[in-house]
Amino acid sequence: MNAIVDSHAHVLSGDFEAFPTLPLPEEMKQRCRASEFSAERLLQQMDENGVGMALMVQRSQVYGFDNHYICSAAAIAPDRLFPVVAIDATSESQVEDAIFWLERGAVGFRLMQRPGIPGLDWLGGEMASPLWRLAQERQVPICVHLFPAMRPEGLQLLARLVADYPDVPVVIDHLSNQSYSDPLDGPDALIAPFADMPNIALKFTAIPLARIVGDGFDPMAILQRFIARFGADRLMWGTDISQSPGSYEELVELGRSAVAGLSEPHRALLLGGTAARIYALDKAGSNVDLLRKTV
Repeated sequence: MNAIVDSHAHVLSGDFEAFPTLPLPEEMKQRCRASEFSAERLLQQMDENGVGMALMVQRSQVYGFDNHYICSAAAIAPDRLFPVVAIDATSESQVEDAIFWLERGAVGFRLMQRPGIPGLDWLGGEMASPLWRLAQERQVPICVHLFPAMRPEGLQLLARLVADYPDVPVVIDHLSNQSYSDPLDGPDALIAPFADMPNIALKFTAIPLARIVGDGFDPMAILQRFIARFGADRLMWGTDISQSPGSYEELVELGRSAVAGLSEPHRALLLGGTAARIYALDKAGSNVDLLRKTV
């Protein structure tokens, strides 16, 4: 028996007055309304699909660095929902901000490039050191999202950051957004060296899975090659709900089907064990044993 953990759930409140969004183009506002996925709805869908816990990842393109919604939402079910908050590593108040969200239940930080802003200061510029030091001191995982165009430079910089902060747990989103050209592809030359860095883990979501399936490849075969290089205890699954197209049921099934042919121990790690360990969910929430679900 193992807890299934959705490590990448984006929730959106339907209450735009209580939880205002960034100034968004009207088209984007309409998409947000259409894809509104509240924490209450997430919990209902988790129950219906056998998911025990979820990491609620800040939808930065909608809310920016205002993490009030996911932190407030976690209070609905504090031993099932856990916030991963967005931090501006270019801000002079980054440490103060990070501590503010940690005190409100955050279990991890997320760094992501803001659309239209070039460069990598958001990840590891001169001003970013205080956040990385805080993460190292407090053992807070940092989740990193690299868009494909920034992937080569971003991974090179991340490798240097990992060398400087070897005790920071780092989770790379979406299998680092690498591309696949062969049904037997595994980690490419940019991501493979991270296998030798034990504090690095990789997250696979609907983004790479849909791409792999759409190209006619077997996601399990590709995941097996990532497992062979990184180990199953450094891979975790998430839906990317409200960002990727599809219902929660469909996104959960996409993940389950991708690991269906793996051994039971590997399935248990990919569908929950790795995320629970890295984000210390047994400590962050209480009464976790009541949330056990069969993988």
